[in-house]
Amino acid sequence: MIKIERELDEHLIEHVRKNRRLYGGIFELPSKKRVYLAYRDKKEIFRNGAPSVSDAIRKGVACWALDVDTLGEMKAKGIAYVGVRVRESGDIYITHLKNFYDDGKVQVMNFKKRGGELQRYLPLTYFIKKDGEFSL
Repeated sequence: MIKIERELDEHLIEHVRKNRRLYGGIFELPSKKRVYLAYRDKKEIFRNGAPSVSDAIRKGVACWALDVDTLGEMKAKGIAYVGVRVRESGDIYITHLKNFYDDGKVQVMNFKKRGGELQRYLPLTYFIKKDGEFSL
């Protein structure tokens, strides 16, 4: 298990971009382990046919997707942990990279015909979640 500190941004090693778009960042944790976090909006949670993100989470079908090229790049860099940082809330979801390569856990979908990428979808149940900070 890994621990995630509050000031993750202080440990940013590099941004990950495709063309001009900022996809995420590689961070180093105090334990010296590196983690790739994709930057996503909550609405980007894959709902798997559910009418809303909340319904998908309740039904256990909600997934985060990462494209195959990015997963391969992180594997080549020796990064063992990947995840998502939700822009609106600061919530962080982390899982072991190997979960995205476990065919019993993921769905693979190809959106290249629509201008997207080949992606692997992993249910939220395989992620550790750290709630972001908020103020009232």
